[in-house]
Amino acid sequence: MPNIFISHSNEDSEATDFIVAALRRAGYGVWVDFENIRGGAEWLCEIEAGIERCDAVVLVLSAASRGSTWVERECLYAYQLRKPVITALIADVLIPLHLINIQYCDLRERRGGLAKLLEALAAIQLEAESSDYVPAAISRQPLEANFFPYMEQLPSGDVAGLVARDLYHWARQIADEVAFGGAVKPGFHARVNRGAGLVTIFSVWAYRRRPSAQIPLDLLAAHAPFSRRSARREVLRWLNRLLPKRSRIAADSCDRRPTFPLRHLSDAEKLEAFKRIVLDIAERLRQP
Repeated sequence: MPNIFISHSNEDSEATDFIVAALRRAGYGVWVDFENIRGGAEWLCEIEAGIERCDAVVLVLSAASRGSTWVERECLYAYQLRKPVITALIADVLIPLHLINIQYCDLRERRGGLAKLLEALAAIQLEAESSDYVPAAISRQPLEANFFPYMEQLPSGDVAGLVARDLYHWARQIADEVAFGGAVKPGFHARVNRGAGLVTIFSVWAYRRRPSAQIPLDLLAAHAPFSRRSARREVLRWLNRLLPKRSRIAADSCDRRPTFPLRHLSDAEKLEAFKRIVLDIAERLRQP
């Protein structure tokens, strides 16, 4: 039977013990740090050796392991070695960017989740025997492949994900550059060429509480015609027409970076109106 490396936080010892015991009952060999690292051993070398010798990695995902640099490094090293990785979700946490495209099993309900974990490991064993086996792509940086699935986990995520995808593909048609960025606060940015360099015309951010679009009026203020406050206030007036009264943007935001919740763009007419506002900004910046 395959050998399984367990990547986990020490704060999750009870859940980790449960998973380890279940895998062993199913006949798997298991490598877990608190059993396999000898006193005085080079800890990092032992971890790397454990990953190198394993056939697959089970990552126990909780709030503690999600914030662990070491757990992240173990996952990325496993991917570097083309080792299959399965996430065992044990708590109500967002799946991070570098795991979003990896198969996960929900062990918050242990019995059903455990059965799915064993099925997933059995399927990986069969796939690994095929010469064309390729593990899922992993990146801790936002990319087109992981940003939108990540956003779909957030509040109003189904709507936010659809709107964000639409804006991304539209931006690629009208902007000179569309780039992802921000491992901690992921987003993408549409920019136009303004002679001396690129200027951001809007961004989409995967804020945890409220996924939003953002127009950086403070940055636009360095470029005509938006160097005039009246031009920036005009943009705010256009945006506020798309928002309910209680959500409208304050006038002093013309010197800031106002955000526009994506849920308010779920209506097709409002989404197209938002695009017209952004396109007008781009065209005015491009004027000589």
